[in-house]
Amino acid sequence: MKKTIIHIAPCAIWIRGKGKCMPSIYRPIKGLADNGYDNIYITDSSYARPDEDSEEGITVIKVNNPFTRFSNTRIYILFFYIPIIYSLLLYHAIRIARKRDVAVVYSHTPRVALVGYILAKIFKAKYVERFYGVGSVKSPRGKSWGLLLKQAFWYPADLYIIANDGSNGYEYALKRGVPPYKIAFLRNGIDKVENLTKDESLYKELAPNNEKLLLSVSQLTSSKNIDKIIVAFYEASKILPNTRLVIVGDGVKQKMLEKKASQLGISDRISFVGLIEQKDVFKYHSVADIFISMNEISSLSNAVFEAMSCGKCVIALDRGGTRELIKDGENGIVIKSYEELKDAIIRCLSDSDMISRLGFEAKKTVDASPSWDERVQREVELINSLCENNIHQ
Repeated sequence: MKKTIIHIAPCAIWIRGKGKCMPSIYRPIKGLADNGYDNIYITDSSYARPDEDSEEGITVIKVNNPFTRFSNTRIYILFFYIPIIYSLLLYHAIRIARKRDVAVVYSHTPRVALVGYILAKIFKAKYVERFYGVGSVKSPRGKSWGLLLKQAFWYPADLYIIANDGSNGYEYALKRGVPPYKIAFLRNGIDKVENLTKDESLYKELAPNNEKLLLSVSQLTSSKNIDKIIVAFYEASKILPNTRLVIVGDGVKQKMLEKKASQLGISDRISFVGLIEQKDVFKYHSVADIFISMNEISSLSNAVFEAMSCGKCVIALDRGGTRELIKDGENGIVIKSYEELKDAIIRCLSDSDMISRLGFEAKKTVDASPSWDERVQREVELINSLCENNIHQ
């Protein structure tokens, strides 16, 4: 009988549909499946599509959640999510896995840590807590998030896999009393690009008058500060009018951002592309001159890694661990405040040699980093060792 891993998550295995958004969830689970583990992924996400997301070695189970309209409020968490959704997640996990050899239980994000802990006790399995960043040590993503984050450490895990996204997750885990030998602090892998060919048809579509293209790829949420990018583009385009801004991604702020572009009178020079499949992201990098990340938490993200792998000049906000990856003036541009973005855009677009040099150095930087295959293999090795009781002090 194959060893089974139960995954409990509030998010879909692909957050916005098959092949779209956060390969950091799918890739390691796919790697575990390819290495002989049978994975059961149970989620209450409205984006989950069991028939589409399930594949050999990965079974997706969706728990219907009628309370999502109240999500991210304390009332929702305390009176709806914990008593009702927790119970449903537990029920479905026990029902489908009761006759299996459950070796490991994963809880993905702090929101479902208690469910994962209980299931690990029921099945006498190893328990893994998976964090996709923690915000910041001093102020972890608001009061509600901070409470959820703290309570996740009340339930001791055998292993804590924490994304090194620049948000100080390792230090935070130590602060919560986790011994260092239980922490795997891993940066996301990189899809490395060797020979990127410019997509001429896409360029003609986005830049009908051969404009310079600025690119942003992210979820359209508050912490990504896309509104600041739009304002800076508006100001910079007064000096360099032959430019356009391309925004890839979707999210709760999309309508607000479209309205802001309209109010500034630049809707005709901003392309809101929406969500695309991960494999298509590189087409947009192939036509972009500059990539911009104004992530409030950190710019150690998949989107920035991919841009650098494509040899793009990146302008990033100095937050969290951004400077661990990008050295200002060496392999990109790092700005301290949003007010500096306009001048950074103008400076880059006015110097094509600098754009080429910074892009070349950016690619060299990320080419030395682990690929996704290497990152996945590291997690597989950790789980193998955990199952063999080889993770110890």
